[in-house]
Amino acid sequence: MTVGLFWHFARLRMRERMEYRGAYLAGMVAQILAYVADFLVIWVLVRRFGTLASWTWEEIALLWAFNLLSYAIGAAFTFCQSELEGLIQGGTFDGYLVRPLNPYASFAAQRFNVGYLGHILLAAGILAWALTNLDITWTPLSVLFLVLALAGASLLQAAVLTLVGAWAFLFVRAQFLFGFASTLRTFITYPITIYGAAIQIVLTVVVPFAFVNFYPASVLLDKEGQLLPGWIGWLTPVVGALAFSGAYRVWMRGVDRYQGAGG
Repeated sequence: MTVGLFWHFARLRMRERMEYRGAYLAGMVAQILAYVADFLVIWVLVRRFGTLASWTWEEIALLWAFNLLSYAIGAAFTFCQSELEGLIQGGTFDGYLVRPLNPYASFAAQRFNVGYLGHILLAAGILAWALTNLDITWTPLSVLFLVLALAGASLLQAAVLTLVGAWAFLFVRAQFLFGFASTLRTFITYPITIYGAAIQIVLTVVVPFAFVNFYPASVLLDKEGQLLPGWIGWLTPVVGALAFSGAYRVWMRGVDRYQGAGG
């Protein structure tokens, strides 16, 4: 599937959602308010203790915004994976396999989620506020790193959703895993140094969510003090690309094993 064809399908999806502008805008506002409430809870917590593991309020806001923004970008393309269970059970996923298109790209394009626009606007605004209030030495290299780290973090978020979606091809039931992934993602709302060594290793090696925001922020803020050296954050684009590539391969193998309605 070409990029042009992908965006053609995505635009059709957007036009479909815009047929009900009132419901779309109401949903966007509700999501923004929910995340604002979550953000305020963190603000109250940090104001109460001053810092968390030597991370200030602005630095934690950077973690929060980076997490939400990368999730919104990645999930806009891949949250459709949460629908796979129902499509496989009903046999309607077969429609994506009879077209001369890559099934993964076709599925992502035709179910592109425009509902994440509110997440992106909120997260981008808070990210810009945090970056302007932090003492970061900006150079062409640091700007390039910020862009690449955001891309890598978005790929990592998309990889997790893709991998969980692939579970449905093997075991049909996969919905519960999306809740588990969402819960695990809340661990990186705060600097991972507040957790024990075992959890830090899990978030770095087993499910490398720490590369979504903690390690990139450590590079930008020139922070040390974690189990691994701060420069490991430079690997974020590589980790994201490798994770997504691996998840995509697992997903395509799941398609090869797919045998129709019911699995």
